Amino acid sequence: MTPSPAGPAPSAPARGRALVLVAAALAAATGCNALAPPVPPPTAFTSFAAENVPGLGERSVEDDSGGFAVRGSVPEIPGAEPLTDRLAAIADREAADFRAAYDEAESMEVDWDLTAAAEGLVGVRMVRTEADHRGRHDAYSTYYYDVRTGRTAYSTELLAGDAELRELNVLVAEELQHGTGDPQRLHPGFRLYDSLGFNPDGGLVAEFDAGRVAPVAEGRVVAVVAADAVRPLLSDLGERVLAATRADPRAFSVDSAPQDPPPDEPAPPGPEVPGAVPPREDHDCGVETVCVALTFDDGPSPHTGEVLDLLARRDAAATFFLSGNAIRNRPALAGRTWAAGHAVGSHGETHEPFTDLSRSELDDELDTVDALLRREAGVKADLLRPPFGDTDEAVGEVAKEHGQAQIVWDTDSEDWTGISAEEIVTNVTAATPPGGLVLLHDTERTTVEALPEILDYFESQGWATVTVPDLLGDTEAGRPYYTRDPVANEECILLDGCPI
Repeated sequence: MTPSPAGPAPSAPARGRALVLVAAALAAATGCNALAPPVPPPTAFTSFAAENVPGLGERSVEDDSGGFAVRGSVPEIPGAEPLTDRLAAIADREAADFRAAYDEAESMEVDWDLTAAAEGLVGVRMVRTEADHRGRHDAYSTYYYDVRTGRTAYSTELLAGDAELRELNVLVAEELQHGTGDPQRLHPGFRLYDSLGFNPDGGLVAEFDAGRVAPVAEGRVVAVVAADAVRPLLSDLGERVLAATRADPRAFSVDSAPQDPPPDEPAPPGPEVPGAVPPREDHDCGVETVCVALTFDDGPSPHTGEVLDLLARRDAAATFFLSGNAIRNRPALAGRTWAAGHAVGSHGETHEPFTDLSRSELDDELDTVDALLRREAGVKADLLRPPFGDTDEAVGEVAKEHGQAQIVWDTDSEDWTGISAEEIVTNVTAATPPGGLVLLHDTERTTVEALPEILDYFESQGWATVTVPDLLGDTEAGRPYYTRDPVANEECILLDGCPI
């Protein structure tokens, strides 16, 4: 009896290098008396055997420099060169960010399997095995290549929009109540939901990197949303991918596809990608509305979640300048802060005064936090808060190279001195001018206690509490900003600080 073609198989996960061997073994074992393959668990993505894609090959993404090793490959499908180029660029970026984010980073391995290969679509599930001081742990991301357009889509584009991603976030939270993940670590961001796919029953599988929604030791965390619940949330692309993952196995090829060269660096996703641009209100500050910007330094901290809850209840926005080690300790809060519509910026790695550092040391400080923000929130930081507000010409030049405006302040709450909540309220309400920038720290318990009264005061004045980008509008990279008032800002720059 002629062996039948190998078709969708469980992904647990299959590895790129082993894919051809697995497919050949399945084909050889298939016959009149062969045992049926095991039924894949519902937590597994549908996986397609390599022999269904004639000419499938691999492109190496290996690198060995400076004691950090990268090993692995991405798929090469004849006629789909933009997909290979895109995945190779993503692998390079992920390796660079991992190395920059963790001094103890040792190596990264890149593997892959196919989770769709039909209906004019190819789905590629990438598995990155990272090794550092925490041991070896896996991270996942899945991309979908549309033969018609030559475009590679993010996982959240399986959903119709931001509202549908928020609904999925609710459904996933309900599923995690019965598993190992912590629903409090969820947020509707494209970087958190960067590996979505379908199981053979049509359910949507959301898989999370080790350490994202549970301790690293828990490994891969998965939530499965049933087919009938997820179908109303799908985009046209999502419907096509679902059809592709459930299609009968047959040879798949890309006859002709657009061959526009991709950029050297993967660009941040645009607003068409669900979860890529958080909802933010434009208050038309200085024209129709008097605005003030609350800024919080040194987090994420044990109190950041409570600050976010308070701001959400009051429909207020703020800006959080995050530190490297704090992001590593509480990565979920970095993503949650951004996804809630607040602005996030860099506060450097060590909190050493920037003016005491060499240019290379300062560059390393910023590189580390830039990488962490890309890893945890998928955002490029364009705001920088120099520790202690200390800056000079050299700091401005390095900030400009990183594309970041320096955000200082004209109102110091002095919450960092250990004063009471009542004194913090007095310092803020008595001194903040219209268009002012207020320095606060979400690391302080007393700041959390003072925040409701501070918000009450600004509301009573009819002032909107907004993000720094909302307050300042377009900013110039490298330039320091102390307040929205351009005349007052120039005076503060000349004095290296605002007059009290």
